[in-house]
Formats: sequence, structure tokens, C-alpha cells
Amino acid sequence: MDEPIRLALSLHAPGAELRSQLMPVNDRYPLEDVLATCRRYFALRHRKVFVEYVMLGGVNDSPAHARDLAALLDPQIFKVNLIPYNPTGMFEGSSREAIAAFKRELDRARIPATVRLTRGRDIAAACGQLAAARTV
Repeated sequence: MDEPIRLALSLHAPGAELRSQLMPVNDRYPLEDVLATCRRYFALRHRKVFVEYVMLGGVNDSPAHARDLAALLDPQIFKVNLIPYNPTGMFEGSSREAIAAFKRELDRARIPATVRLTRGRDIAAACGQLAAARTV
């Protein structure tokens, strides 16, 4: 029986230094170790690992970041979900143009990637926005 369980990795940066700034857990579980574990998972289960990558304007969304990400990932093992960031005050989200340019770089490297749809952003009810809202 095939299990419907998929492994997803919250990555959000192609390098250890930036990833540690965005996700302090990287200091405890280094990027290289996590990627090695994902590769072992694929070898055992033959199921792609989904990479979750939140697009932060001017932080992790340059074409160079995309090329660095592509260099880390084997297209046979990983699939990238590009997630437009829903502004909560801490960061700005990437522009549509920046997200498209990022995806083009992944496409050139043959890394499977999709851009997630956003819903509720216009009324500040998208993922992350409600949690960041202050109650009065």
C-alpha cells in the first residue's frame, strides 16, 4: 500500500549563513546534514522531497539565489514550491517579476518548481497574516 505521506523541507535560503538568519534552527540542523537526510529518504522511499521556499523581497529572491539553490538540489529528488510571502511587517514579499525570474533560473537548471497561489492577501487573511495581526 502506497502511503500518501510526503516529506517537505522548509529551506528558504540556498546557503547556511542566510538560512541561519532566517531560520535559527539551521545552526542546530545544518543545511548539508538536512539535505543528506532528504537524499536518504528518497533512496529508501523513492518519493520526491518538496522544498518550501518563501520568497522574501531583496532577501532570498535574486537570480543568483536561484542558481545557488539549483546547484544544491538534484532534480530527480527535489521539487521546489515557491511561496509568495504575505507581508506581516517583518519582510516585504517578492515582486511577481522577481518570482518569475527566480523560477526561470530553476527551469533552466531543470529543477521542478511551482509557484503557490496566494489567497486572502487583499484582506490581510493570508497565511501568516492573521497570526501577525494585533488584537485591540
